[in-house]
This record gives sequence, structure tokens and C-alpha cells, in this order.
Amino acid sequence: MIEGAPIVKTSYPMSVTGEKAKFFLGLGLLVSLTYVSVLRQQQPTGLECAALLSLTLALFAFDYLKVSQFLSIVEGREGHRRSHEQAIQSALEAVLRFPLLLEFLRTEVLVLYYAFFANYERNGVITEHKRFGYAGSSNAHDVFLFVALSQLPFLPFIHVIIEAIKGPGPAWAVSLLTLWSVIWFLAQVEAVKFRPIELSEHQLRYRFGLVCSADIPLSTIKLARHVDVSETFAGEDLFLSPIGSKKNLFLEFDAPIQFRGPYRLKRREIRAAISVDDPAGLLRELALRGVTIA
Repeated sequence: MIEGAPIVKTSYPMSVTGEKAKFFLGLGLLVSLTYVSVLRQQQPTGLECAALLSLTLALFAFDYLKVSQFLSIVEGREGHRRSHEQAIQSALEAVLRFPLLLEFLRTEVLVLYYAFFANYERNGVITEHKRFGYAGSSNAHDVFLFVALSQLPFLPFIHVIIEAIKGPGPAWAVSLLTLWSVIWFLAQVEAVKFRPIELSEHQLRYRFGLVCSADIPLSTIKLARHVDVSETFAGEDLFLSPIGSKKNLFLEFDAPIQFRGPYRLKRREIRAAISVDDPAGLLRELALRGVTIA
């Protein structure tokens, strides 16, 4: 573990209270539009409407309390954890509590957290490890803009067409899934700022937003080198950083390394081409720890 790394403590740029209010008002408006569109054809009774409204308000109140609890725990425990990621994991376990619930909802909670609240959390990551960012080389912002601009402008027209042909139920299902995909990409943009690649004396903790991660023992790294600009990769047994990123660092392992992807998908590879903003700096640190550099 590297000594002397600074402990960064920064204050919130603004209270998360306003962001929580905007999030739940927007969610409430979306739910209201869905209800009006779908239920107007069903002609529910007044009692059914009252029951549905009561259930919805109860769920909103429950979600608001859970979100508030989660953000409060993250803030309180961040100063006692070695990284922002560990504080997040600790908060997830405290709020969701049950292992099965944690398994099913972890990704969804993290997507909403990074998409809507991460910018109002601490910008500093408390850690004693050497950290390497990849926000610049990831091109996550450009990928998000491409996804958003290719889907959102056409979504109202698609919704109207599907509703006219198939009805409001299928139309809202398509619209909500499209909005979720945009939110998911937005979460990636924010996560690249808060989940750096970390290097300790014995391990390389690879991260890429919320999509990919791997804990790589340095003893398993057979070779590390720069990736040439004209170099391309294809074939099996190779992990690649997600689409849009600049692959500028190549790693080869003595044994297959497990990489985790979206929704806990896993794969084992013996080579990897990853993205990092300072590949030369990371190679220097790896060389100091005995890794062979080409």
C-alpha cells in the first residue's frame, strides 16, 4: 500500500435535497402520465383509483426514505472507507440488507445513484491506493450523447405510433425501456469519475464505469505494454474495454482473469486491452512492482 496519499475531503457543491425533489417530481409526473394513458381505456371505479393512488403514494414514500437513507449512509461512511466504492457497497448492504434483494437490485440502485445523485456527492475519493483515471479516454460522454440523441428525439413519435396500433400498454413499455437505457448510459458517464483504476503493492483493481471490473493480482501479469494507435484486436481470450474507449494499454496474464460485466455477467480471459488516461504512469508503477514491461 502506498504511503502518503492525500485524503481528499470536499463539501457538497449543493444539497442533495433539491436533486431528490427533482428526481421524485419527475418520476411522479412520468407515473401519472402512464396511469392516465393506460387507465383511461380501462374505466376503473373510484374505489380502484383510490386504492391505486394510495399504493403508489406509499411506494413513493418508501422509495424516498430508502434513497435518503442510502445517501446519508454513503456520506457518513465515506470517511471511514478506503474508497468511494467501498462506501457505496457498505451503504447498499445496510439499505437492502437481504442478500437476495441485494443481488437483484444492486445494479438498478447504482444506476439511479450515479445518474441522478453522484454529482452532488463528494468529488474526492478517499483512498490510500495509487489511482489512475480513465474518464478522458473512455469517451463515455460522447457515447451517452450519441445514445440520447439517437433515441430521445424520436421517442414521442414512436410512442404515438405504437399506441395507435397496439394500445397504451405496449407503447409505455417501449418508452420506459428506452428511457431506462438512456439513464443507464448516463450512469456510466458519472461512474467513470468515481470508480478509478487502483493499484496497490500486490493488486491491480481494474474498473470501467459500472460496466466492467476485475481484481488482478500483479503476480499473474505476464506482460504489460502500450497499444499502438494502428493496432487492432480480434479473436478469443481477449477482454476489451467497452465500445467508444481508447484501448491504450495491453495486459497479458499467466492464467485466465475473471472480468465482471453488466448485471454480474462474468468471463475469464488471458489478455486484455484497457483504457486509462495515463498509460505511461501506470506502466511505470507496474514496473516498480516487478511487472515485465514491453
